[in-house]
Amino acid sequence: MSDTGSFEERVTRALERKPTVDVPAGFAARVAGQVPVRKQVAVPAARYGLLAARIAVVVLLVALVALTMRSGSHKVIWVVLEWILCAELAGLAAWLSGVWKPLES
Repeated sequence: MSDTGSFEERVTRALERKPTVDVPAGFAARVAGQVPVRKQVAVPAARYGLLAARIAVVVLLVALVALTMRSGSHKVIWVVLEWILCAELAGLAAWLSGVWKPLES
């Protein structure tokens, strides 16, 4: 029984002891020297949002012209749709011209 008790005590003491860490001088410099040098890659700036906004302006203009030709009766639904399209067009035009920047904080 005393063998088992002392064994458990030794294991407990070994587990509770903090390990000592010894890092040799210049270790980080040696590791950094072994890393291969990366070549810088030039990535062109993609401006998909700007292209999508320009396409949306063209689509809105075409929709407004088509709606204006059709809305001779001046029903409420067509007038409301025309005002919504005009508001979207004004917002996109302001954003494209740089007057309004909605994503900046």
